[in-house]
Amino acid sequence: MNTIKYISILFIIISFGSCHKDLDVDYNDLPDTETVYKNPGDVYSMSGSTFYNWYMAETSSISPRMAMWVSADQGTCSWANSGMYHLSKEPRLAFDNTTSYTYAYIFERYYADMYGTLNISNNIIKAIDGGVDLGNETEMVRAYNYFMQGLSLGYLGLVYDQAFIVTENTDVAIVGTSPYQQVMDSAIVSLEKAMEICSSNNFTVPVDWINGSKYTSTELRELASSFAARLMVYGSRNKQENSTINWGKVLEYTNNGMQRDLAPHMDGNDWKCWYKWYTVRPGWARIDCRIINLMDDRYPWRFPDDGVNPPPAQGNDKRLETDFSFVSTNNMKPERGYYHYSNYEYTRYPYDINTSFDVVDFSVTENDLLKAEALAELGNLDQAIQIINDGSRTVRGHLSPLNAASDKEKVMQAIFHERDVELIQTGFGLAFFDMRRRDMMQTGSLLHFPIPAKELMVMSMPLYTFGGVDNADGVNTSSGGWFPEK
Repeated sequence: MNTIKYISILFIIISFGSCHKDLDVDYNDLPDTETVYKNPGDVYSMSGSTFYNWYMAETSSISPRMAMWVSADQGTCSWANSGMYHLSKEPRLAFDNTTSYTYAYIFERYYADMYGTLNISNNIIKAIDGGVDLGNETEMVRAYNYFMQGLSLGYLGLVYDQAFIVTENTDVAIVGTSPYQQVMDSAIVSLEKAMEICSSNNFTVPVDWINGSKYTSTELRELASSFAARLMVYGSRNKQENSTINWGKVLEYTNNGMQRDLAPHMDGNDWKCWYKWYTVRPGWARIDCRIINLMDDRYPWRFPDDGVNPPPAQGNDKRLETDFSFVSTNNMKPERGYYHYSNYEYTRYPYDINTSFDVVDFSVTENDLLKAEALAELGNLDQAIQIINDGSRTVRGHLSPLNAASDKEKVMQAIFHERDVELIQTGFGLAFFDMRRRDMMQTGSLLHFPIPAKELMVMSMPLYTFGGVDNADGVNTSSGGWFPEK
């Protein structure tokens, strides 16, 4: 454990967390701690900002999200924006965790934003515990902020190799970093607290807190349960860790999980999904050939090294027609490698998605696929097959139902086909998390990010990084890969 002094941790959770310049959009202002502790009106109103701040960080182009997308070979782009070229270069390079890196701010910003949101929720919970009375809304606000505490800690654990576990009970006089497994465990404890409060109370979360959607106490409990399953499954850094997941607990969480998509409404003003806006932008990012090959195994899994376009794909998966569009030209830089090229854009969502659409961040389909995976891992193949056959595979993909006698390998292939094709552009980092827990990230790809250099320097901790084929240990840097035999 690394320990730091009081002033350093305050710098992380207050000073850094309250600075929101250079983002795609302006976040809600963060309050000072005295206001949070003393003013019930501010406690209530700032609760409404927590999901917004978390969501805008998750969907910002100023986050690791787009670099993770191309590193996982679900998307492809040769442009340097958001660190994409650096993390998708072949062979994979070590991550440049220095303050001089051109795109260092991309990775610093997300880390700071998670702690900024965590700081608000912690202070609100402390305010309520300290006697601030919100009347009939008190337990709703408490549950909601435990939920947001869990999300903030959870995504720090998903993205970074270590983080500071800071809750309403943390003694910040001396606090140290904890490995990602402990951060994830702490996040799930917070989500469990939210679920417990929801189960004992009857309330409705205001419609503008998760924009366009009221959440009853029952629905918030279900959402927290699904997020707990998400964190348990996606936290694995490799196949070995994935095999040790408590699949019985995942099944419990998904059985008690969401009944409707988490899909905040984009109003084109305050609420905007910049990640999707950029990744559906014509002539910019494309879908990697790996994904098209899943729907037509005759299509090249990697763009030809001679730069000559392959013919359009053909396959039985209907989504090849509904969700993807063939484009005959490429405008990426050939000197950066033809492996970045692709003739397919993702057109399931419109280019003006930021203006008037409900944008899915966590779908019921994802919850169902997590449930099916848990069932398969627990040996209940018949139930897993039923979920797959009743879901997106047949409803949207128009694919033949799985045979009732399918073995576990075929069931898992079907589950990950759906995850790869159906869940594109939904939750933050899904493809990255799935590829790393299956040992499928290209050799040399980092499996999680180091604490950003700027924060390490503030805390007088040594600089470190991950990634690069020479560092492929299967723990911090991938020693696996997905390329099929030629």
